[in-house]
Amino acid sequence: MSWLAQAQLLQPDTSKRVNFLVIPVIFTGPETNWAFGASASMAFKTTHKNDSLTRTSIIQALGIYTLNKQYIGGLDATIYFPKERFILYSNVSYSYFPDKFWGVGPYTKPADIERYSTSQLGFSAHLKHKVWKRLFIGALCDVKHVYDFRYWEHGNIDTNAIPGKQPYNLVGGGLSISYDTRNSSFYPTRGYFIQTQCINYGSYFGSDYNMVKWMAEARYFKQIHTNIISATQLFSVVNNGTVPLKSLAMLGGSDNLRGFYQGRFRDQVYISLVSELRFPVNEMIGFTLFGGAGNVSHSLNSWRTDQLKYSYGAGIRLAIRPKDRLNLRIDYGYSDKNNKGLYFTIGEAF
Repeated sequence: MSWLAQAQLLQPDTSKRVNFLVIPVIFTGPETNWAFGASASMAFKTTHKNDSLTRTSIIQALGIYTLNKQYIGGLDATIYFPKERFILYSNVSYSYFPDKFWGVGPYTKPADIERYSTSQLGFSAHLKHKVWKRLFIGALCDVKHVYDFRYWEHGNIDTNAIPGKQPYNLVGGGLSISYDTRNSSFYPTRGYFIQTQCINYGSYFGSDYNMVKWMAEARYFKQIHTNIISATQLFSVVNNGTVPLKSLAMLGGSDNLRGFYQGRFRDQVYISLVSELRFPVNEMIGFTLFGGAGNVSHSLNSWRTDQLKYSYGAGIRLAIRPKDRLNLRIDYGYSDKNNKGLYFTIGEAF
């Protein structure tokens, strides 16, 4: 679910059965530069509006243009069925995304940078079923069509056997399991969240590549003082098979090792550990210190701790909806002179 969808889920109920909202979108990050666009959403409940066991469902359309000449469009849906026995997440998307590539593996150099661009159409759906208290199991599907791949002549992509340089389809299905004891989805002060999912992409689904992607994460939150909250996330992606370039596990980004361009290092496997200390001053403002370490590798057996990549930074939180602790997030992440970035977005990193 996108951060805009998360934000709009907090819109208060009215006497109307369905609520419509159109808002502007502005954010920034190293991968996009400043981005501008608009979001239109429809919020509703699948039961009566006073049902406290069922959160508000939302369908949202989003269109974005960035100063890096990227185009992003999508239609998201998050549907909470009565008493949340079932939850459905789905997404239809289009993107044209000029990007950067330094090569594959944990030892690529800043001078190895080259630019490429792709267009992509995507569809995904994830249906979760509550089987016991806060335990969910789910089934999911993922479909991508990647085309119009453009890259430098005689560059790294051109001269190396990197899968995914030609138009292709990636089609897969899989299973998920999650357990959630957090006291809030937006700004938890206690509890933990554990989830894992495995997706199998194969020719029997119509996929041009045969691969398996396993993702797992664990988050832990604890209030260690009146105005100090500790938050920790362990995250991993493990791919097996023939993995096209755009599906490789990538280090960095606004929600993980902030300061690293997302994709600065990429390979089959990625594992990271990120921690934050959050200091809410009052209902309107707070501060954050964060740091983390991670690395990519070709396999789990070759993942090494002696070549970890580190980043750290600080941020400011400005309340958008104080009652629900939904914040505007302004973070600055740093690793070295080549790896740093300002992030201006909505909601916590994890």
